Amino acid sequence: MGGAVQAVEDDGSLASVRFRPPDGMTNPHGTVQGGFVAAMIDDTVSLATWFAGGERTFVTGTLNCYYLRPVPAGVALLVTCKAVRVGQRQAVFEATVQVDGDDTPLVTAVQIQQFL
Repeated sequence: MGGAVQAVEDDGSLASVRFRPPDGMTNPHGTVQGGFVAAMIDDTVSLATWFAGGERTFVTGTLNCYYLRPVPAGVALLVTCKAVRVGQRQAVFEATVQVDGDDTPLVTAVQIQQFL
Protein backbone atom coordinates (compact mmCIF):
# COMPACT_ATOMS: atom_id res chain seq x y z
CA MET A 1 0.00 0.00 0.00
CA GLY A 2 3.02 2.28 0.33
CA GLY A 3 2.18 3.67 3.76
CA ALA A 4 4.73 4.99 6.23
CA VAL A 5 4.18 3.94 9.84
CA GLN A 6 3.95 7.03 12.04
CA ALA A 7 3.19 5.27 15.33
CA VAL A 8 2.31 1.85 16.68
CA GLU A 9 1.93 0.84 20.31
CA ASP A 10 3.58 -2.40 21.42
CA ASP A 11 0.19 -3.71 22.61
CA GLY A 12 -1.57 -2.75 19.36
CA SER A 13 -3.87 -0.30 21.12
CA LEU A 14 -3.03 2.43 18.61
CA ALA A 15 -1.52 2.65 15.13
CA SER A 16 -1.09 5.49 12.68
CA VAL A 17 0.05 5.22 9.05
CA ARG A 18 0.63 8.02 6.52
CA PHE A 19 -0.39 7.32 2.92
CA ARG A 20 -0.14 9.24 -0.34
CA PRO A 21 -2.51 7.47 -2.75
CA PRO A 22 -0.89 6.96 -6.14
CA ASP A 23 -2.15 8.65 -9.28
CA GLY A 24 -4.99 6.71 -10.82
CA MET A 25 -6.67 5.84 -7.50
CA THR A 26 -9.37 8.43 -8.01
CA ASN A 27 -13.02 8.18 -8.94
CA PRO A 28 -14.66 10.20 -11.76
CA HIS A 29 -15.07 13.12 -9.33
CA GLY A 30 -11.31 13.35 -8.80
CA THR A 31 -11.32 12.23 -5.17
CA VAL A 32 -9.68 9.09 -3.79
CA GLN A 33 -11.69 5.98 -4.68
CA GLY A 34 -13.58 4.49 -1.71
CA GLY A 35 -12.14 1.01 -2.11
CA PHE A 36 -8.62 2.38 -1.88
CA VAL A 37 -9.59 4.29 1.28
CA ALA A 38 -10.96 1.05 2.76
CA ALA A 39 -7.71 -0.73 1.86
CA MET A 40 -5.70 1.95 3.68
CA ILE A 41 -7.88 1.46 6.75
CA ASP A 42 -7.53 -2.33 6.56
CA ASP A 43 -3.75 -2.01 6.23
CA THR A 44 -3.50 0.20 9.32
CA VAL A 45 -5.86 -1.92 11.44
CA SER A 46 -3.99 -5.07 10.39
CA LEU A 47 -0.75 -3.56 11.69
CA ALA A 48 -2.36 -2.86 15.06
CA THR A 49 -4.02 -6.30 15.14
CA TRP A 50 -0.69 -8.06 14.68
CA PHE A 51 0.61 -6.51 17.89
CA ALA A 52 -2.72 -6.63 19.77
CA GLY A 53 -3.11 -10.35 19.08
CA GLY A 54 0.40 -11.32 20.13
CA GLU A 55 1.40 -12.01 16.50
CA ARG A 56 -1.45 -14.51 16.00
CA THR A 57 -2.90 -15.15 12.56
CA PHE A 58 -6.10 -13.23 11.82
CA VAL A 59 -8.49 -12.26 9.04
CA THR A 60 -10.74 -9.27 8.60
CA GLY A 61 -14.26 -10.20 9.69
CA THR A 62 -16.03 -6.96 8.86
CA LEU A 63 -15.09 -3.45 7.83
CA ASN A 64 -17.75 -0.74 7.90
CA CYS A 65 -16.66 2.60 6.44
CA TYR A 66 -18.54 5.86 6.91
CA TYR A 67 -17.57 8.36 4.21
CA LEU A 68 -18.22 11.77 5.78
CA ARG A 69 -16.43 14.01 3.29
CA PRO A 70 -14.64 13.57 -0.05
CA VAL A 71 -11.06 12.31 0.35
CA PRO A 72 -8.85 14.65 -1.68
CA ALA A 73 -6.24 13.28 -4.07
CA GLY A 74 -2.63 14.48 -4.23
CA VAL A 75 -2.22 15.04 -0.48
CA ALA A 76 -0.83 12.99 2.40
CA LEU A 77 -3.51 11.16 4.35
CA LEU A 78 -3.23 9.91 7.91
CA VAL A 79 -5.09 6.77 8.99
CA THR A 80 -5.26 6.26 12.75
CA CYS A 81 -6.87 3.36 14.56
CA LYS A 82 -7.41 2.48 18.18
CA ALA A 83 -8.40 -0.79 19.76
CA VAL A 84 -11.85 -0.82 21.32
CA ARG A 85 -11.67 -4.41 22.55
CA VAL A 86 -9.23 -7.27 22.09
CA GLY A 87 -10.48 -10.70 23.07
CA GLN A 88 -9.48 -14.32 22.51
CA ARG A 89 -11.35 -14.68 19.23
CA GLN A 90 -11.67 -11.17 17.85
CA ALA A 91 -10.49 -7.60 18.08
CA VAL A 92 -12.55 -4.48 17.42
CA PHE A 93 -10.98 -1.25 16.16
CA GLU A 94 -12.18 2.23 15.30
CA ALA A 95 -10.33 4.13 12.59
CA THR A 96 -10.24 7.63 11.15
CA VAL A 97 -8.91 9.00 7.86
CA GLN A 98 -7.92 12.65 7.64
CA VAL A 99 -5.60 14.90 5.67
CA ASP A 100 -2.23 14.82 7.45
CA GLY A 101 -2.08 17.91 9.64
CA ASP A 102 -5.86 18.50 9.67
CA ASP A 103 -8.06 17.06 12.43
CA THR A 104 -11.22 17.03 10.30
CA PRO A 105 -12.40 13.42 9.87
CA LEU A 106 -13.05 12.44 6.27
CA VAL A 107 -13.86 8.77 6.88
CA THR A 108 -14.50 6.81 10.05
CA ALA A 109 -14.65 3.04 10.28
CA VAL A 110 -15.25 0.10 12.57
CA GLN A 111 -13.34 -3.07 11.81
CA ILE A 112 -13.54 -6.49 13.46
CA GLN A 113 -10.61 -8.85 13.11
CA GLN A 114 -11.06 -12.60 13.68
CA PHE A 115 -8.17 -14.52 15.25
CA LEU A 116 -7.63 -17.97 13.78
